[in-house]
Amino acid sequence: MTGKQWRGVVPDSVHDGLDVHGWRVRAASTRGSAHHDAGTPRQDTYMVRHGHGRLAVVVCDGLGAMELSHLAAEAASAALAEHLLTAHLEVSGDWTDHLRVASRAVMRVAGEVLADDAPSLDAVADIMATTVTAVVVEGIDGPGPWLAHTATVGDSSAWWRQTRSGALGFDPWLLMSGGRLTRSEIATSRALALPLPDDAVIDGASYEIGTEELLVVCSDGVADAFDDGGSAVAAAFAAGWTNPPRLTELANRISSESSRSTDDRTAVAVWTPR
Repeated sequence: MTGKQWRGVVPDSVHDGLDVHGWRVRAASTRGSAHHDAGTPRQDTYMVRHGHGRLAVVVCDGLGAMELSHLAAEAASAALAEHLLTAHLEVSGDWTDHLRVASRAVMRVAGEVLADDAPSLDAVADIMATTVTAVVVEGIDGPGPWLAHTATVGDSSAWWRQTRSGALGFDPWLLMSGGRLTRSEIATSRALALPLPDDAVIDGASYEIGTEELLVVCSDGVADAFDDGGSAVAAAFAAGWTNPPRLTELANRISSESSRSTDDRTAVAVWTPR
């Protein structure tokens, strides 16, 4: 089966919302102009799942150099979000085993494309790969503060900001996980995307979060515009995202506020209870 046959129909833009136990989630993903020009589908994917007292958010950015990376992003986000609802997570612990769940999902879908039950990492990397950032919050069905765990492979990222009264003035966002990679990191790390190499080790981070706070998990099409959290785009997000926007507004908002980027743009925003 050819790459075009596997591509399927990928919507240029999708958006979702969730309200549970006082938590409000808004998510959107839009196709970038670079993908329009190249005739490639949107390769960003997000997944939001809740259950067992947890909320799991995963954002994946398929690597555009590989034709079928959108399949890698879809497989990884679905598998990881489901896994994180029941996985044992240590405070700022090792996430390697958790991310291998997503990595194996990429290997499986690549194996279907290649008609090979045990494809090599090199064979898979020739046709698909994806970055990933995940955030999982524990105890969402109870009172705060809550514990949020996060980890990243690649350059997608997770950010945090207060929205409560008295915290509405402009302050830089806190980068929780991921972000723009340096040349040194690119040159020295083999764990820049899924599927993971055998020797990869991925550390996680944990944060205590309280009421009236905002978490944003996003692909680099949005995150690069954040710069270090102190850019004009970051300020616009801080001022305009104090409360959840309407679902139909979210895709337009991430497009307009990240207008310098030609890449796909994906953001999942999580408002903690008031």
